[in-house]
Amino acid sequence: MGCLSDLLGIIKRNVDGVDALISRYGVEDLLGDYVLLNAVLHMLQVAVHALIDVGSHIMVERGLKAPLTYSEMSIYLSQISAISGDDSVIFRRMISFRDVLVHNYSQVSMGVIRGVLAVVMS
Repeated sequence: MGCLSDLLGIIKRNVDGVDALISRYGVEDLLGDYVLLNAVLHMLQVAVHALIDVGSHIMVERGLKAPLTYSEMSIYLSQISAISGDDSVIFRRMISFRDVLVHNYSQVSMGVIRGVLAVVMS
């Protein structure tokens, strides 16, 4: 269980870090500063990946096989009632956002980043 608490700590530290930067600089200044923007994107990427790792631990503890994709994990976790259907949708969106950041599938639009930061601030 210590590993799960470490992962939850990573998530909290990174989300709190993003929140602190938003509070200090504001969303528009963050988006306009290359270094700050990339710091925020990295913290979000790390937080989402830690959440994926938490999901993996839950699946292993329940004796489930590993999903073929991270997105499938959210479906499996919902099916075993580890997360709600609504949370499953949010988790899939977070994973998609992380995939774009990690694999640079496309340019991340500033509108998408604004939307993600709005969620972090709420």
